[in-house]
Amino acid sequence: MSLARENFRGVLAQPGCTLAANIFDPLSARIAHMLEYQVCVLSGSVGKVANLGVPDLVLSNMSDVVDHCRRITRMVDVSLMVDAEDGFGNAVNVVRTVREMESAGVSAIEIEDNFVPKRFNVSDPGLISKEEQVGKLEAAVAARTDPTTVIVARTAALGLCPLDEAIDRIAAYSQTGAEAIMLTGASSREQFEAVHRATQLPICVLSPPPDIRNDGAFLAANGVKILMLGNPTFAVAVKAIHDSLEHLKNGGPLEDLAPDQATPDLLRSVNRTGEFVGLQEKYLRS
Repeated sequence: MSLARENFRGVLAQPGCTLAANIFDPLSARIAHMLEYQVCVLSGSVGKVANLGVPDLVLSNMSDVVDHCRRITRMVDVSLMVDAEDGFGNAVNVVRTVREMESAGVSAIEIEDNFVPKRFNVSDPGLISKEEQVGKLEAAVAARTDPTTVIVARTAALGLCPLDEAIDRIAAYSQTGAEAIMLTGASSREQFEAVHRATQLPICVLSPPPDIRNDGAFLAANGVKILMLGNPTFAVAVKAIHDSLEHLKNGGPLEDLAPDQATPDLLRSVNRTGEFVGLQEKYLRS
């Protein structure tokens, strides 16, 4: 058991909806922790580019993601939910994925029902069969060595299937032992209401339309416990790095960047200077 996993379960049990921090590396996770976000989420798309410098075209493997998660949880004790994609293979591969991610300190593991395409740049690869996904989720639940690890059944069915078919999938996923449902591609209030009727599990949702994401009462009333807004922080960080380097390369004065730079106090707080100076003072003998 871990405090981070217990805290994640506490978020799922709360009556309202919690905004997650979509982070992409140990530094962003540290800042989210300082700002007292209760949940951090590492998505596959930004995880790939932040960790490996590659696009979201199935160019990373399970070990890449596990290593990334381990560096995040080693930096700060956050309740981390990670996009484990399709589990990196069949149901047997999912067993190893869950055990490796548990060992890396992850609190919640998403297993999605998207079909992994054989070619890059496939915009709509479709979904694996309901039966195959049920087997993967059951394997994920059975593979846990810590019962407080949360297995999240992630589905894109609402954006790719008729509503009745999507609801049938969600109802089946809810019987596997998974303890949360994550929705991608949800676009209407009718869909949210139908999902809430179909499952008693807490719901997580990624990037719903503005009229829904800004209606906290509606989300809470329909069982949504965690709201994710995509990865705007990553995009802002990329632009800031690009623009500052471009400014300097083009001969712009360093002084122009001063208003956009973190203060020395903030930098020391982020990198935990005081904590490590304290360790030096306590333990160094010469």
